[in-house]
Amino acid sequence: MATNSSEKRNAKRAERRIKRGEKRAARGKGTGKTRRAIGDFIVKKRSIVPNMITMSNMTMGFFAIILAGRGDAKSLAVAGIMVFLGTLFDAVDGAVARAMHVESSVGVQLDSLADGIAYGIAPAVIAYQAYLSKLPSGASMIDFGMFIALIYPICAIYRLARFNIGAEEDDHTRFNGLPSPAAGIVIAMIPVVEIPDFLSVMKITLTLPWQAFIAIYVVISLLMVSWVDYSKVFPDIYRIGGKPFLVLAIIISILAIGLMSAWAIFGFMCFYTVVGIVLYVIKLVKGGGSKVSV
Repeated sequence: MATNSSEKRNAKRAERRIKRGEKRAARGKGTGKTRRAIGDFIVKKRSIVPNMITMSNMTMGFFAIILAGRGDAKSLAVAGIMVFLGTLFDAVDGAVARAMHVESSVGVQLDSLADGIAYGIAPAVIAYQAYLSKLPSGASMIDFGMFIALIYPICAIYRLARFNIGAEEDDHTRFNGLPSPAAGIVIAMIPVVEIPDFLSVMKITLTLPWQAFIAIYVVISLLMVSWVDYSKVFPDIYRIGGKPFLVLAIIISILAIGLMSAWAIFGFMCFYTVVGIVLYVIKLVKGGGSKVSV
């Protein structure tokens, strides 16, 4: 009797083990199918990755507009940083798309629309709230500062449209006019460097009169639709200074970012803007400049 009971218990245990194994196998098949389905979806829809990066650029611009609307100094400074952060996403979305072999006309249009918000609208809103809203206003709800603020987005959107048309004919290695990300950073970072202890170990304060800001604002706007060939700035600098100059510039940049992040970003973009003008004037004087219709 004891032997029969033991055999029955062993048989039941074996039966339970078999059932557990069958359940695990069934779950494994289900999990495998799910994983394959997710993998197939990622492969088919992998273009969503660079598009999400592009939309992150737009998101930074959108947040910058909302923050700038608050009008206080800290919100304007954070809005300026948002515009800069957007450039980091803008710098990698195209490279990711090429690496994943998912370049498309949709991605190009998304990138252009995101740039229009992040570098066309957001910097203008920041500029208006920080400086241009302080200009005298008449009886109308639309004041004089709004008309000045409008100059920048008109130039930025026009430049993006011109750039898109040129993109159909070349590989983006040649372009005229100050790139909208650089222009957006110059304008949006001015309220940031006005706060001495904001993202900077060294407490340096910039006090910019509204007259000077308007001059900078208009010049930066017009540079975006100018004939200045900014695609040759870095190659020309490297040709003039050589490899030692490049290494020194990298070391100085790292130290500057560590000590005064906001000022380093603002200073680098101002340097890039001014050098482009200087190199273009030198080429014109030497007879090597060529005009491109805007």
